[in-house]
Parts: sequence; C-alpha cells; structure tokens
Amino acid sequence: MRLSHAGITVADMERSLAFYRDSLGLKMYMDVMESGPDADRAVMETGVLMRAVCLTDDAGNMVELFEFKSPKARKRPAQHLKYTSTGLVEISLIVDDMEKLERDLKRHGFGFKVSPYIWEKEGWKVKLAVALDPDGVVVEFSQVLGGPQV
Repeated sequence: MRLSHAGITVADMERSLAFYRDSLGLKMYMDVMESGPDADRAVMETGVLMRAVCLTDDAGNMVELFEFKSPKARKRPAQHLKYTSTGLVEISLIVDDMEKLERDLKRHGFGFKVSPYIWEKEGWKVKLAVALDPDGVVVEFSQVLGGPQV
C-alpha cells in the first residue's frame, strides 16, 4: 500500500496555487471541474460543483486541492487547526534547501510561522520549519541533514 495524495479544501484556488505551485514548486498534474452523481458520491454531499487540482513533486507525491462552488465550503474554527485537535493536523514535505524555500515563499507573499531550527534525536539531524497555507493548514518542511539512512 502507498499513500496516493493528501486532499485539502481551499477557499481560493488561485491563492492556494500561489502557495503550493508557485512558492513550493509542485507541478500541475490535473485540473478539472467535477459535478454530478459521481462527484456527489465522492465527497458525500449533494449538488456538488467543485474544481479539483492535483499537484505533484518529482517523486510522484501528490496534494489535491478542492475549491467548492457548491455547496460552499465552511471555514474550520481556528482551534480545530491546532496539533491538539484530533484529525489531520499537518502535511510534511522534505526539502533540499530550506533557505531557497524561504526566499521562494517570501517572493510570493508567504513566510514561515516557525523559523527554521535544528531537531536532533537518536542519530537524526533535521532542519525543520513550519508555514501556514492560505487556509491555515500547517505545512511542515524538513531538510534532513543526517541520520541512519543518510
């Protein structure tokens, strides 16, 4: 079994594409409008009209963004985006160059919520940073500096 993708409902597709595609460098894989009985079944709603965009990295890992025209998406309360809430709390991406990532984020109007720091434990040495996407989803970035497989 392999993970296919992580799905994220977004309020504004173009703003989210500025983050995931333009800032992070993920590549467009699919961009479709969905509606009808299959779309209703897939997202367990009725009267669905949504734009679905899949973005991929060089290894084939995907993030799928959903922008609902109908029914309208509801914003999650801020307390439900915290690590101490149950459910998905972050997506984590491995990066090769944290400084380049920071420059790319800033160039597109984004930045780190948690500045890069070094985490060391049990032989691992990882540079970590955290950003929030335009809808407040936590995106963690890891640059592996050393560890058992490095």
